[in-house]
This record gives sequence, structure tokens and C-alpha cells, in this order.
Amino acid sequence: MEYALAQLFMSWGIQPQAMIGHSIGEYVAATIAGVFSLEDALMIVAKRGQLMQQLAPGSMLAIPLAESDVKLLLNADLEIAVINSPSACVVSGTKVAIAALQSQLSSQGIECRLLHTSHAFHSQMMQPIVGEFVEFVQQFSLHPPSISLISNVSGGWMEDAQATSPSYWGEHLRRGVRFSDGISLLIQQFEGVFLEVGPGRSLSGLTTQHLHRDAKQLVLGSLRHVKDQLSDVEFLLQTLGRLWLFGVEVDWSAFAVDEQRHRLPLPSYPFERLKYWIEPKKLEQSTSISLAKKPDIADWFYIPFWKPALPLIQPELPELVSIKACTLVFLDEYGLGMKLVKQLESQNQDTVTVKIGNKFTRSSEYEYTINPQTHHDYDELMQQLISNNNFPQKIVHLWNVTPIVEQELENLELEKAQVTGFYSLLFLAQSLGKQETVKAVQLTVISNNIQSVTGTEVLFPEKATLLGPVKVIPQEYTNINCRSIDVALPSSGSWQEQKLVENLVAELTVNDSEKLIAYRGLNRWVQTFEPVRLDKTQIAKPRLREKGVYVITGGLGGIGLVFARYLARTVQAKLLLIGRSVLPKKDEWEQWLTTHDETDSINRKIRQVQELENLGAEVLVVGADVSNIKQMQSAIAQAEQQFGEINGVIHAAGITEGKSFAAIAQISHSNCEEQFQPKVYGLLVLKKVLHNKQIDFCFLLSSLSSILGGLGHIAYSSANIFMDAFVQQYNQSHPSSWSSISWDGWQLDAAKEHPDSQELGINSAEGITAFQEILNISKFNHLVVSTGDIQARIKQWIQLESLQENPRQPINLSLYVRPELKNKYVAPRNEIEQQIAHIWQEILGIKDIGLYDNFFELGGDSLLIIQVRSKIIKIFNRNLSVAELFEYSTISNLAEYISGKKIEEPIFQQADERAIRKEAAMQEKRQLMKQRRKIDV
Repeated sequence: MEYALAQLFMSWGIQPQAMIGHSIGEYVAATIAGVFSLEDALMIVAKRGQLMQQLAPGSMLAIPLAESDVKLLLNADLEIAVINSPSACVVSGTKVAIAALQSQLSSQGIECRLLHTSHAFHSQMMQPIVGEFVEFVQQFSLHPPSISLISNVSGGWMEDAQATSPSYWGEHLRRGVRFSDGISLLIQQFEGVFLEVGPGRSLSGLTTQHLHRDAKQLVLGSLRHVKDQLSDVEFLLQTLGRLWLFGVEVDWSAFAVDEQRHRLPLPSYPFERLKYWIEPKKLEQSTSISLAKKPDIADWFYIPFWKPALPLIQPELPELVSIKACTLVFLDEYGLGMKLVKQLESQNQDTVTVKIGNKFTRSSEYEYTINPQTHHDYDELMQQLISNNNFPQKIVHLWNVTPIVEQELENLELEKAQVTGFYSLLFLAQSLGKQETVKAVQLTVISNNIQSVTGTEVLFPEKATLLGPVKVIPQEYTNINCRSIDVALPSSGSWQEQKLVENLVAELTVNDSEKLIAYRGLNRWVQTFEPVRLDKTQIAKPRLREKGVYVITGGLGGIGLVFARYLARTVQAKLLLIGRSVLPKKDEWEQWLTTHDETDSINRKIRQVQELENLGAEVLVVGADVSNIKQMQSAIAQAEQQFGEINGVIHAAGITEGKSFAAIAQISHSNCEEQFQPKVYGLLVLKKVLHNKQIDFCFLLSSLSSILGGLGHIAYSSANIFMDAFVQQYNQSHPSSWSSISWDGWQLDAAKEHPDSQELGINSAEGITAFQEILNISKFNHLVVSTGDIQARIKQWIQLESLQENPRQPINLSLYVRPELKNKYVAPRNEIEQQIAHIWQEILGIKDIGLYDNFFELGGDSLLIIQVRSKIIKIFNRNLSVAELFEYSTISNLAEYISGKKIEEPIFQQADERAIRKEAAMQEKRQLMKQRRKIDV
């Protein structure tokens, strides 16, 4: 490979001034320089390898120390085989001696690496074959080098006498490789390009280590790294281009000798010189916060923070009388809702109450009972309200105001909380969406003891899942505004309770942009996020232990594997990887790999585990459902029996794709349960199997969707919110604290978590850097990792500020030219189609949007589709859901759906025929133009 690459570069006119090889690479350099013929060199190298294999096995150890320091560690069984840099050597010796040296260095905190070699090369263990090898080389003709060479043996220039002496090549086999001396000599004497010719980048890396900061040399490789995405040819041509840019002369005629060139005419149209310049913001907008990804990872971290807020001032009673509205109240069993109803009725407000029961019952026009588990009851309730002309402008949901009963959270209590919390709000939103109304609805969800504001509350994380619907419902139904108000219940009948009721009525009657509110005593609090820089924090004792035992649930998933590789590489960890996949027995792996190609998922997972083992880890893979207590207990027991006590846990299990990511109108109970299994029920199981285990940390990998929600993320957001709330409650009563980390979307092969994760996503290297900084914190409950400013993203996704129209800011009518699309432009034909096209043009900034254009092919995204929905509701008075807009994503389909009139198939055919006729006419015109040009000539 090295010889062929060198000949390729030389055929392009790139001739070496000098060469250096590393060990067997010196044979390649000598062959290029003419010391050996290619055929002789191949025979010599083959003989060299054959003789080596006859020797006793040995080992080689890479040590990050200077030659002088390494010499102090040697004994009769050890020898320096390679000096790669002033601070990096390789020692060869017997397996026993190398193992003892490695153990000695590890105890001193010196990280050394055992090389994957069969023998102790370049050491005294090669001595028995030197004589036979020299005799073999004597059979061949050796010539003085025609190009200057560096000797590995001396670290200086190779003399003619050395190159032509068989004894020198025997010494080269036996003596250490002084690569550091040789490359340092070249750097001193040459200011050109150092080109590594061969696979990998080892020599490029070593050469770069020898360069000064202001060095004039350029170091290049010939072939891509195995992890690079581009092709070998593309990488090679990039290297050629950089050589040329650096001043190396290239014989371009030789480069193109095997290629056939063609004349490419310039376009016959003029360059339009269209501007795509971002206009500067006006002065009043200059203080706005950017949504872009922050370049410094240290700026990505936030902690939730509750800040005091001024209480809302309720309008005077006469004002309230003139604004009469119907309020639908879902009554709690504690009695707070009934007191709220009385207060509203005293202010001349119509109220309709809903209680929990076994079946749908109408006691009166203003009193209903429904079964919260039956979504049809919610539909019946809405139909009854509409028929009685009582469709609510305000809905107050208090089913999550419950008495404080401290007890261990079990699956049964958790499931009950979902019925009156998460699923109740989901079914309510689905029923509202079916009513085909554009009337604005304010949904206020009142709960108690969900939020940790003061840190002293008794918390009920099982109720926290209701916050997912609070965040996502307004994103998918722009006529529904949601808020959460969490309270601490005062004594029943006390003056404090009366004050709380008055505050809640004020919340219902005064418009306020805050979405998450809490009342503690008489004080009002709102949630915000405080930025923190973790690079300034340090802990006395490192979190990770050398060869520590770590459990990763979802260990064969994308993010789980990233952390597994990090633990394997840094501390040679003993890893228990728990996943849903079941791998074959280890002794069956080779057979599986040979009978299944790389598209097979099991094949990929086996290779990923082998990669971890090659990095120094011991790996145990167990197929288990994290929500199954018996399977998890068995997995933990296997790990403890094989590795010893567990030191840390990373809970990365979760569902990142599938039907559980669906619009509210389409998602089902079973879809939601898919999300809850690993992150909600699985967390309860994890708590039980780790009970009384003294672990250093337990990291729960939550998601930024717990803060931002997201289209189609109602179940995913709620599951992650539960994790964030769970650690708050867990850490109140356990000495070894757990931590929840709400990660931004990762740019891995898995489906993206967030609507805006493509631009703001985290790659693997960035994720590991962030994880290293997180490990420096001794203790925390909930940490948020957002690559963009979190408050700006909350304004965009939770407060939906992009939908708030600013009358002072004129619409930018500077539209860009229609892009190249797979379909021809067909103009809208009626008023509805023209109105839809105008909406798209205004939002996307593109002119000539046609009947069959797809919104998402034109560059639309999730946030823009919300804006489209808002405009359609205002113009057509038609309450389309976000799911429907995703489905009807062309003007023709959307116009058909809005108008209720089906566009007949012949219209499509006519449009195609018109396009064909138009194209034929253009072809005829072009032919006429060609004939005229010929006549002119």
C-alpha cells in the first residue's frame, strides 16, 4: 500500500527530497530509493516475518515517558524498542516482564497502553534470527540510495555503506527505532511538506508533536481515517490540492493522462445577482437573544430556578361583570375546586363542574360526572356543552390536587396518577380538537406538590407527567393556551386558603405569559433557568474509578454506546450493558459475523461490543426489560458476580422513534405506555434493584423536551419530566444522590429528539466533553444541557412568541426565487388556493409557490407549520390540527381538505398535459434559436 501510494504521487510529479520510515516502513523507503528492487524487498520482508514467527512470543508496551525516564524502569528482560517522541517510548520484552511493568506504572498513575503485537520486536528477543536473516539478505544486490534516507538505527542520515550492508538490515531488525531523532533532524533541515504515505495517521501525529507552534512545515496524510465519512479518493484528491496550494509542483498532464476531457459551455442565461443577505435588525430588536448554537460548551449548562414574582392584581368587580364567560371546572376531592367555583359565581361567571365517577352522567346542565379512563366520556361532555351553548372559554383542571399521603411510590399509585393527570389532559385535548372550533380556550391545570420550589416540599413525581400536555397542547392546537399552577395546600377553612383561592381567581382573569407558576404560602413564583459554568467547578475525588463497574441501561443504543466507549477508553471499565436486544452466546459470535452482513442489527451490536473490548473494557451484555424487576435483578446479580460491586449507573434506556412520537390527535394509550415503560416504570425498578447499594453516581439521561415539549412529543416529554421530578423527591431521603440531565438532541443515527435539533444538536465529541464537565460536579438534582440560549428557546417553543404578530413591524415582501423542485409550477386556480399560497409565500419568503408544491420540500419545518396553522384558523375559520397540516402538505390537498371539495383526477392530468405542452413548445423554440445561430454564422 505504501509503495503503491508513493508511486502514484511520484507519477503526478511529486518527488520526495528525503524519506523516513518507521520500522518496516524503512524497507519501503529504501525500495523507493532503489536500495532494493520491489521483488527483492518483498522476498526479504516475507522472510523477515517468517523468521520472527519462529521466536518465543513477547509483548510491547507504549509508555508516555522520556527515554531517560524509561531506562530507569528496565531490567534484563526489557528493552526500549521505539522512541517516537521526546515523551513517548515503546518497551519490548517477555509477556511476564511487560505485565509487571504495566502493573507498576498503573499503580503510579501512569497511563500506558499494551500494543496488539505477537512478539517483542526490535529487542534482544530478535537476536536468535539475526544471523540467518543477514545470510538471506546477502543473496540480493543492494544499491546506494538515490534519494536521501533517514536511518531508524542511528536516527541520522543513512550512509551508502549502511544501505548496501546486509549486516545493517540485521541490526535494523534487532535495534530500537529512533524515529524521534530522525524526524527532528528532518524538521530542522526541511521547511516543506511532510507527506505520510500509507494507511492511518500515526506518523502524521508523531511528526506534528515535534513541530513548534510557529512551524512552517505542513503535515499531510494520504488516506482517510477509518472513521472519516468521505471516500478514499476524495481524501487523496484533497491532499493533492493542499500540496499544490502549498507550492508543490504537480504534473497536471500526467494527473489527467487517463481521463477524457469534455467542453462545458457556460449557461446561456445571465447571472441574476440575486441578494440573499440578512437585513440588519432594527434598533429596538438589537437586544434580542440569539437562537444559534453556542460555540463554547461551557455555556451550555443551566439549572432550574424559581424566582419570586409579583402577585397578579384582580380587576375590579364591575369590569368582571361585563366580561361574562363559561368556565369548565374539573373538581378535586380535596375541595379546592368547589371553593374556586363559588368565588367565580360570586363574580357573575358561569361555571360547569365535572366530577370523577364510573360512567358519564349529567346531573344538570351545569353538573357532569365522567369516567377519566374513558376517552368517549370527554367527547360526550364536549358535545353536551356545545348543544347547551356552554362551550367553555376557560377550563380549570384540579384533578391533581390531592391529599398529602407520604408512601413509597409503586406502580399502582403511578398508574392512578396518570389516569387523572396525563391521560385526562390528553383525552381532553383530543376532544377539544374534534370540535372544529377556532374559539380560544384557556386551560389552567392546578396541582399540588409537584414542583420543588423551596426544597422542603413533600413531592409527588407521579403527577409531574401532566406538565408534558401543558407544554405540547398549545404547540399542536394554537387556539388552546395552557398553564400549570402548583400550590401548597393550606389548612382547610383557613384565611390562607381564602387568599389562595383569590390568587387563583386572579390567575384565571388576568392575561399573563408565564406558563409554569407556583404558590407557596402567599408568595407567587415562576420558573426560569440559571446559566452555570461547570469548567470552574472541581471535586476532590474523581467520579470515575480505574476498572470501575458501571451499568448502562440502553447500553447498545446510540448515546449509551458513546458513554460506554468513553468509559472503556478512559478507565478500562467493566461494563454491564442492558438492552432490549439479546445477543448470541459469545462463542457463537464469529459464526454469526460470518453468516450475516453488516446490515444485520445483531452483527453491528457484536462488533460494537468487540470495539469496547479492544479499548480495554470487560463487557457483559444482558437482554432485559428495564421495567421488569426480575430481569433487572438477574442482570445486576450477573454483573456483581462477574465484576464485583457496582460503582455507577447511567440510565439511558428510552424509545426515540416509532408510533409513540405522534400528534395528539393520533396518539393512543398504548403508544404513550411505550414511552413510560423505560423512563417511568423502569425508573421505579431501577430504584429497587439499586436499594442499599453504595454507588458513586446514578445519571438519568433526560431530554430537553422536558423543558421545550415538541410536536409529537407529548408522551416523550412527559416521561422525561417524570425523571426530572423523580430525582428531586429521591434525593430528599437518600444519602447517595441521583441526577437527571436534560440533554439537547444528539446528532446520531437515531431519530432526532427536537424539532430544531438539526442545527443545535450535539455530536459525540461534544457530548463527551460536556459529560466530562458534568463529572466535575459533586452533587446536583437536575441539570439542563442546551446548546442554544434556553430562555430564547422557551420564548420560541413554550411562549410561542414567533406567533405573536407585531403590528409595528411590516411584513418583508422581498421574496426569493422559486427553488428547483421535482414538480413543475402550476398556478393556484381559485381563491382558496391563492390564499394558501399567499400564506406560504409570506412565511417561507418564496414566490411562485404552486398548486402541487410540498411545504416541507420548500424548507418548512415544525415551528413554521404552527404559524401556518395560526394563519389558516384566522382566514378560513377552520380549526385544522398540526397533524392534518403534516398530512395535507401540498396546496392542492390542503385546499381540497379546507373546502371539502375533492379535486378530480383529470385536473391533475390536465396540469401534467399543460406542462408537457409547455416543455414541447420550449424545445421547439430552442431548436429555432439554434437554426438562426447557424444561419448567422
